[in-house]
Amino acid sequence: ENHARVNMENAREEAGLNANEGAKGIPDRHRPLNLPQWGVPGLGLRQSSPVWSDLLVLKWLLGLCVGFPIVCFWIKSNLKKNKEIQKNAYLAAFQLLYLMPTFHIVVKATQIWYFNGLAHKETTAFERVFDKVDGLPGIAKIAFASQIWKFFISMGEFDLAWPEFLGSQLLSTVLSYWTMSVPYMQYYAVYYFGACELTNLPLAAIDLGRYYPSTIGSGMKGVVDIGLKVLFASLFVYFRVYGWFFMSKQVYEDTMFILDAKNLPAGFEYPCPREVVYGVVVMLGMFSLLNVAWLWQIAKEAKTTLFGGKKKKGKSSSSNSKSSAGRGQPPARKGTRSSARKKTN
Repeated sequence: ENHARVNMENAREEAGLNANEGAKGIPDRHRPLNLPQWGVPGLGLRQSSPVWSDLLVLKWLLGLCVGFPIVCFWIKSNLKKNKEIQKNAYLAAFQLLYLMPTFHIVVKATQIWYFNGLAHKETTAFERVFDKVDGLPGIAKIAFASQIWKFFISMGEFDLAWPEFLGSQLLSTVLSYWTMSVPYMQYYAVYYFGACELTNLPLAAIDLGRYYPSTIGSGMKGVVDIGLKVLFASLFVYFRVYGWFFMSKQVYEDTMFILDAKNLPAGFEYPCPREVVYGVVVMLGMFSLLNVAWLWQIAKEAKTTLFGGKKKKGKSSSSNSKSSAGRGQPPARKGTRSSARKKTN
């Protein structure tokens, strides 16, 4: 009798809950599961997207676009006696300007991931995939704006216009757009978009010494140069190999988890289209392969530095480092823009 009374009370409470949910427009928890669907135009692009009206995106994009010719003009006007920099003011301006968004992203992401404790927070698969992370949209917006700017600027410089380099920028642009426009995988985005960018800070110093050896490189030889290379290699292995492997493994497991209907509440509606769900996994796999290729280049460079040997012309310690999610500094090509022109004349 008591058991029957409890069942009746539970049924009454559940009926009242469903009625309240219906009145508030909340989906009924007992409806069939709404799996992510195909057919959303533009891989998730929407007219209400924050891209078209967000002031942070526009501020960074406009600032980089306007700042680039100004920095080029300043270099040409104030460093006339330095023929080395005058010869490639375009590349110098690019490197100096791109440090600004990279530094902002690193600072914000490091604060969220380490100092706010997100890295050590106990989370479920559902929370890691669908929960919003405070501060992450700002990181994604800066990354989105800087990747668009970087893609078009890179096409104007021989040393920057590697096909795989440009391709990685396009992939990063799509991922950053998805991250800021739909609440999906924001937990992981802090690591991939932000924490991994720490590798680019020592890399920038290495590249400056490599591109301008007479101007900067003289003060970076010996212990300083080796120290920067060791720091870069250590950060790369830790963030883009060791940490990347375990994070990517968890991304795949979480994706499989949320695609299984039995693991989600009935009536749950995905906040993103199906192409985003599978696109994130595919693009992450592509970046993982690039990281392996760059690790191989780092190992070869380390062998040359430690044990000696002939180094191929045009190769450098950072030829591996078009990182990240493909957003590292550019590698050296065999020759420069000017030398390429001489060969064709």
